[in-house]
Amino acid sequence: MKLFVYITSAVFALNVIFADDHGNSSGGLPEGGFSTFHVVAEDPYEYIDFLKANPAALKAGGGDAVGYCMTMTGHDYPGEMFIWNAYSSLDKALSDGFAYNPYKASKQLKSMRKLLYTAVWKPLTPFPLNPGFERVTRVTVKPENTEKFLMMSEKLQAEINAAGEEFEMGVLIALGGGVNENNLMVRAIAPDGKSFGELYEKGYSGSAPWGSTLQAMQSLIDEVVRDSHEQCGYLLEAE
Repeated sequence: MKLFVYITSAVFALNVIFADDHGNSSGGLPEGGFSTFHVVAEDPYEYIDFLKANPAALKAGGGDAVGYCMTMTGHDYPGEMFIWNAYSSLDKALSDGFAYNPYKASKQLKSMRKLLYTAVWKPLTPFPLNPGFERVTRVTVKPENTEKFLMMSEKLQAEINAAGEEFEMGVLIALGGGVNENNLMVRAIAPDGKSFGELYEKGYSGSAPWGSTLQAMQSLIDEVVRDSHEQCGYLLEAE
């Protein structure tokens, strides 16, 4: 109960902060949300190809767009991946999102993956839907530092973009994430692995114009709980 009160209080407090400080005409945090359906895939590539060729199950989840993320480094287990749904509102995520019954999937689909858990996510910063090669970091940040952390993440993206790089960064929080998802999730996104590798090279060179902002953002992190790379993409794009 205390955790629920903390999370809801933090989200509503941030909503007020963003409405006041960010000049958000819509009033507060970015709209919408995501659900993630985590599985162990026997062969992630085969599983993704099967879903692309059989979109009926994807449409059942009611998402405005559907995609996948496959862990490339930092695996917790072989075959680690998830299917995501993007929704225009949290009420859709918590209603339409559960219309799909994974236990009634075809035998062929069941044989390709093992169910683990589902989570629902609220973006705390603007998060354009543009999947690619992604650095995904779960972190803990003190409540008193959260506002500054979010602002620094937006500043970092703006500075990297100003340097001519195609790059996006989003910070999300899980709602009802259980023991698996109870930290802030930071997703840094480049178009592909090559682009991300080039960003690393510029960052480690010490000459990147956004280096000091990255260090300032990292200084607000209390603990890195998990760190990985994921390859993400669409399975079903919004119409």
